[in-house]
Amino acid sequence: MTAAWTSRPLSRSFLAYWSALSAGALGDAAVSVAVPFLALAVGGGAASVGAVVLAGSLPRFLGPLYGLLADRHSPRLLLTLCSVVRGLGITLVGLLAFHLHVPLFALCLLAFLNGALATLTFTTGAALLPQLVPEHDLPRANSLLSAALMGAPLIGYGVGGGLVKLLGSGGTLLLAVPFILALAAATPLLPLRRNHPGQPGRRQGALQDILTGLRLCLSHPVLRAVMLLSGLMNLALNVVNVRAPLAMTALGRGAPDYAVFEMLVALGALAGIAMVTPLSRRLGTDALINLGRLLVVPGLTLLAAAHLQGWWVGGAVLGLSLGLLEVAGMTRLQRTIPEEVRGRALGALLTSNAAGLSLGAALAGLNVPSTWLMPGLAVTLLLLGFVWPLAVRSSLRE
Repeated sequence: MTAAWTSRPLSRSFLAYWSALSAGALGDAAVSVAVPFLALAVGGGAASVGAVVLAGSLPRFLGPLYGLLADRHSPRLLLTLCSVVRGLGITLVGLLAFHLHVPLFALCLLAFLNGALATLTFTTGAALLPQLVPEHDLPRANSLLSAALMGAPLIGYGVGGGLVKLLGSGGTLLLAVPFILALAAATPLLPLRRNHPGQPGRRQGALQDILTGLRLCLSHPVLRAVMLLSGLMNLALNVVNVRAPLAMTALGRGAPDYAVFEMLVALGALAGIAMVTPLSRRLGTDALINLGRLLVVPGLTLLAAAHLQGWWVGGAVLGLSLGLLEVAGMTRLQRTIPEEVRGRALGALLTSNAAGLSLGAALAGLNVPSTWLMPGLAVTLLLLGFVWPLAVRSSLRE
């Protein structure tokens, strides 16, 4: 770690945003432990968990709309609305779970609403970040944000697993709400609205605005490759999201072991995040993305094991891959996409993620053993992952 890394103070706006996201990540982690076990309590096994995960994935198909909102409206307004409405939705389901039996459709509705607002929060924040820090600090800022989003859940998953055992899923959801609301409290310190270079007064129709981001993604070789590989990664991750609670229930103690699995994923991700800044100076962002996509293969392969230890080690390796891809990938996108269309382009990329997440939830719900499904996904990602180095070479020739 160099002196340049440690000596430059970050802006108060960034630190407020980072603190709020850290608190929100604690709440999200507890929610992510409680909801799958609420779905299992409804009955239906993998089908119920898969339905809830699928409902949470579908809102990403609206990614271009979120990007348009992020480009056109105040980040303060969007982030406040997302935080408050998410808190209200989780409170309502928590109260229902605490006093009544929660029907599956209510869990699916919460998952859809939570997924939509979380995606809008992500798109708004990713488009806003280059305003909070200078360009040369983007890797550092992205590392800190990713560390918060991966590190805070280390506490949240452990506490969430214990709370589900002690208070049930309803009590866990209610305790998570104040942490979800932290972002609303921090928004007064954020910029009132984004600054657009060029001609801020000119505005196309909504459809043309959305198509602008999609056309940019399809025309740039690196962005095309990101759309494909990000969609495949999200497919694999949703398969893991559905199968992990079932595996922890079949092979271990259920919620507590699921919390351990998620904590190991988060630890691996933290290690990957910590590697990005020093390695990016030597290898470059593109090489780190290539390394991250290769590490997915052993991570998924280890999840084919029929014992807890295999899942735990595989989760840690998968987390390492995610940490590298999260920071290096977002930095690459922020540097590649022009400021004035950044939200819309990121929204278009989220559509490919949505397709992957939806297919992953559906695939995980099929009666295919994980011993076959995980290695199959690993081989597919390995073969199609060669698109990335080809895209990088193609962009250098342009």
